[in-house]
Amino acid sequence: MPANKYAGVVVDQVHPSLDKLFHYSIPENLAGQVQVGVRVQVPFGRRHVQGYVLSLDDEPGVSEEKIKPIRKVLDHDPALNSSVVPLITWMKAEYNCMMIEAIRCLIPPGMRLNLRGKTQKTAIISDPDQVDEWVRAVEGYSAGMASILRILQQYDSMPVQELIDLSGASRSSIQSLEKRGYIVIEEEDIYRDPWPVIHGPTRPPVFNQEQEAAAKKIGECIRKGSGIILLRGVTGSGKTEVYMKAAEDAIALNKQVIVLVPEISLTPQTVSRFKGRFGDQVAILHSRLSLGERYDEWRKIRSNEVQIVVGARSAVFAPMERLGLIILDEAHEDSYKSESRPRYHARDVAKKRCELDGAVLVLGSATPALEDYHRALLGEYHLVEMINRADYQALPPVEIIDMRRELEMGNRSMFSDTLYQALNDTLSRGEQSIILLNRRGYARFVSCRSCGYVIKCHNCDVSLTYHAKGQALKCHYCGYTEMYPKVCPECGSKYIRHFGMGTQKVEEELKSLFPAARLLRMDADTTGRKGAHYKILDAFEREEYDILLGTQMVAKGLDFPKVTLVGVLAADAALNLPDYRSCEKTFQLITQVAGRAGRGDRPGRVVVQSYQPEHYAIQFAARHDYTGFFNREIQIRHQFNYPPYSHIIRVLISGEREKELIQFAKNMVKWLKKRIENTDLLKKGLLDLGAYQAPIGRIKNKYRWQVLIRIRADWKFRDAYHRLTDELDGEFYNDSLTVALDFNPLSLL
Repeated sequence: MPANKYAGVVVDQVHPSLDKLFHYSIPENLAGQVQVGVRVQVPFGRRHVQGYVLSLDDEPGVSEEKIKPIRKVLDHDPALNSSVVPLITWMKAEYNCMMIEAIRCLIPPGMRLNLRGKTQKTAIISDPDQVDEWVRAVEGYSAGMASILRILQQYDSMPVQELIDLSGASRSSIQSLEKRGYIVIEEEDIYRDPWPVIHGPTRPPVFNQEQEAAAKKIGECIRKGSGIILLRGVTGSGKTEVYMKAAEDAIALNKQVIVLVPEISLTPQTVSRFKGRFGDQVAILHSRLSLGERYDEWRKIRSNEVQIVVGARSAVFAPMERLGLIILDEAHEDSYKSESRPRYHARDVAKKRCELDGAVLVLGSATPALEDYHRALLGEYHLVEMINRADYQALPPVEIIDMRRELEMGNRSMFSDTLYQALNDTLSRGEQSIILLNRRGYARFVSCRSCGYVIKCHNCDVSLTYHAKGQALKCHYCGYTEMYPKVCPECGSKYIRHFGMGTQKVEEELKSLFPAARLLRMDADTTGRKGAHYKILDAFEREEYDILLGTQMVAKGLDFPKVTLVGVLAADAALNLPDYRSCEKTFQLITQVAGRAGRGDRPGRVVVQSYQPEHYAIQFAARHDYTGFFNREIQIRHQFNYPPYSHIIRVLISGEREKELIQFAKNMVKWLKKRIENTDLLKKGLLDLGAYQAPIGRIKNKYRWQVLIRIRADWKFRDAYHRLTDELDGEFYNDSLTVALDFNPLSLL
């Protein structure tokens, strides 16, 4: 029997019972076309469906009578590189997803919809040495044919329509020249341009010693073909230039590069820099592209026409065959985690791709995630630090304003007197300002505006969350509940309430205070349309506006030399989220947005408004002291066994019938406890297990409960519990309930 007579195919259908390889025979007429990674059409029941070949086998593993032949091959080239097949199986095990869900991450949506690329007809001169003779032969009776030949003599080839327009000749002249053999007409792919912005070429700057050392270390790892580097560089330290030098080093070795940014809002400036340095070698991938643009960019990457891909989270799956370097800029950002199946984290997928492809991973941030910095200190990552700005200018001073005192002085405005005066001074000098409204967690906690006291759980070191229904305050970790107080339990003040503000309300007050200021707002409402991020940031960069007001999207990665003032409203809002990472998120946000000031030749200033100015997260951020914050926070994590000293597994259950849902969750916990009690490894690894109502108890008329499992961080326990959740997935199935597993939840809401 000849080898590779059968193909193992994953059908493009999402259902647990179909999550396996189905074997099909390979017809003789398709033997040369069927290979690993190719997309095929196969009979499936009474239908024909798409599928992907993941294996070629000598034996089918089932009775040969059940084997049906592949109907046809859908693409000329494989949709998947054979090297990503291990990535698909790893994602299935790591994220408890189906193989087709992993495959869909690697395939552009347009391909699944059978979208085709655009082509154009191009005329090519068949023999440049004969052109003069051909011109003499035709110019006596066809000026159009002669004109076409003269143009092609100069340019060698040209799109047919462009050639007709330029020469003034008719299409029949083109056809006559083709019949004579003077020119050849070929179909040529054309790509939709997702970035129609003209870029002036840029040259690399002279590096300082820290940049030079960082680039040298990354270059050594690229040449070696392995390594994970945590690049901690303060805001303005020149990390992007180091990234571009690393990309140059990789390309010099004939390797390709993926550059990830956390949000689409950061893509324009990053793309502009890389396009300015590397030109047409750069492709772009992110979810705001149209289906056609995304498909075309994917085709360019798949056909090795580009060396660098810049994009958001999903770009980690770019189909590069010679991958040598992946860069995660602002690597601490939550947006690298997918909140829909498969619930992957781009950092972990990047690690696996680098491991499989012999590539290097660079995690860059001014405020690395505590888990990453902890790993670097343990020696799991190479730690490279740049503690000075590229030009050795000082980081901007940060002034913390106690909003409790402002209230005592009768100021009930959103803006302190200090921030108001700073804005006024900045406007008078013709400089620019950024105002950040921290909306993370806002209006979900109850605080005293007189003394700053926040009502917390008696059993857990987290704030209680306000629930309008029943005027109750609840702990989302242990379930403790108490009634909404009429006065502050700490100082007796009546100024205790849940409160919040939106960007539109802040915009109104800014316009009232500074009617002559040119104000630009950047939030979810103003960035909904395609290209909105670029237009807003481009207008601000061209100094068409004086003040940029926004939410978290203005806090990181942006570089505007004329910005000399940054103001932060509600800096402490995230501190009151029922989340063990709330202090880390607050520190990161303030540190990142503070770094937007003073990046040019003028000094910067930062004004941070808070009702908890003494909190260590705010104090360390004001001093730009990452290591001080890390040392304080890691002690707390260790004391309470939170990551990186533990691993959290969340099972979120949702459904329309609350009683059924609660019983389902309790039965799941009972089953888990029994399995864990009977297995020594599982028993040793367990820290906590319980079923609780989700903090947001109902969404879209579906009730939500969660089973939380907290285990020790050792990989042997993680592997054991991942296997346990595979069993759990098969044991607990209910058509009326949705069960979602998340092995590293960033939010417990």
